[in-house]
Amino acid sequence: MTKQPNLTDFPTTIFATAKRRLQAAIRRSRELLAGRSLSGYSLLFQRILPAETLARFDATQRQRCFGNIPVFWAWLAQILEANASCSKALGLIQSWYHAQRLPAPTGDTSGYCRARGRLGEKFLRQVSAEVAQSLRRAIRPEDLWHGMVLKAIDGSSVQLMDTPDNQRVYPQPTSQKKGCGFPVMGIVGVVNLSRGGWEGFETCGWRTHDARVAPRLLKHIEAGDLLLADRAFCSYEFIARIGQKGAHMLMRLHQARHRKLDWRRGKKLSPIDRLVTWKKPVCQPETSDLSSEEWEALPEEMTLRYIKLSFEDRYGRKQSLVVVTDLLDPVKFDAVELSCLYARRWEIELKLRDVKTTLKMECFAVKSPEMAHKTLWMMLIAYNLMRCLMQKAATAAARPVWHMSLKGTLDLVTSSHESFRPLAGKHRLLDRRRDELLDICATKILDIRPFRHEPRAVKRRPKPFQLLTKPRHVFQEVPHKEGYRKSA
Repeated sequence: MTKQPNLTDFPTTIFATAKRRLQAAIRRSRELLAGRSLSGYSLLFQRILPAETLARFDATQRQRCFGNIPVFWAWLAQILEANASCSKALGLIQSWYHAQRLPAPTGDTSGYCRARGRLGEKFLRQVSAEVAQSLRRAIRPEDLWHGMVLKAIDGSSVQLMDTPDNQRVYPQPTSQKKGCGFPVMGIVGVVNLSRGGWEGFETCGWRTHDARVAPRLLKHIEAGDLLLADRAFCSYEFIARIGQKGAHMLMRLHQARHRKLDWRRGKKLSPIDRLVTWKKPVCQPETSDLSSEEWEALPEEMTLRYIKLSFEDRYGRKQSLVVVTDLLDPVKFDAVELSCLYARRWEIELKLRDVKTTLKMECFAVKSPEMAHKTLWMMLIAYNLMRCLMQKAATAAARPVWHMSLKGTLDLVTSSHESFRPLAGKHRLLDRRRDELLDICATKILDIRPFRHEPRAVKRRPKPFQLLTKPRHVFQEVPHKEGYRKSA
């Protein structure tokens, strides 16, 4: 005889078993952990990325050891701590949970690596936009140049792991033998010099010219911006498209135009600058991504301004450099002032060095292009979070943003972030601790040494290991390896 249940549909919390009560307590503790005291980094950057904001971006809304929010902060810690290993990130998550007396994940790093793969690119884009908005709000009038926001564009590349997926999308350079090289992912980015942070990146193959990727970055150029670029971006189409957005540009003249330059043509403004007229090419270039209607909408001609500069190259030889701009008023925009402004384009090279050398992001240890793109987003978020602190420190020290030292600030943050964890839930103490950290950040100033000579040479010799000229499964090591540099 089957027994009929009495008093059905009662909530399990009333007559819960010990196991259910323990599960409910763990769930509540994890929610508290994710919301308030997940890591020292989450507390340090709480004003920029509050827990409520991250929870709103997290579509899964699941509280687990390898949920999106714990994995995000662990991955951020990896990048800030010089591109640390996944094993260290797993150790961070374990320490966070042990500190709250909660069951911590065990085993190898496979669970954490799979969780990184589940972290959606949409989530990272939303977080990046939130950090960029915080940077944008803190721009001071003195950070602008004649009321314009300074931006710069340039390209670089990073190496990926040698896997079939990476090789298919981002093949290795042709100069490297098959099985002996690494896939190379090209990146082109826009940096905001008025606040120091990156606006965004676009990826491409290593053989793709930067100018072909540049139109995809026009979404980061707004009315009233002034874009600095080298001669690779100096084309009629790109300059015209910048003007259509209500922005301005200052670039080095392309080498093809420089070779044909006749300084006697145009309207003379001073011995070093003059006005010239560019006419639209008769045929649309094959590399253009515009439709025929968009190409026809470009102006038939443009009036631009040339400024000639003299300088010494790294070998001490006298050289001339011509920059082109659409800032035509010689009274409001002095030629010498513009030439000094163009020198600030070099800051984007320094920021690329910050990312690739200081953060150790020259090589992405990922097995697929999708993870390479997510790593790029995480790198952008980590760098911009550091710039938020540097921006506030610059305000406190009454200094320009570009005077602040990223390496000094990074060392301070990575060495002191754990001191925030005992202050979880103590808002006044947290605010006081953040203000103390910002006061120290304000002392991390770059040593500005203009006109210093830094030859491109290495002082430390590489170890005398044999070069890998064949795939590893067919490579044979030569004996007496300490005495050779190359194999036969």
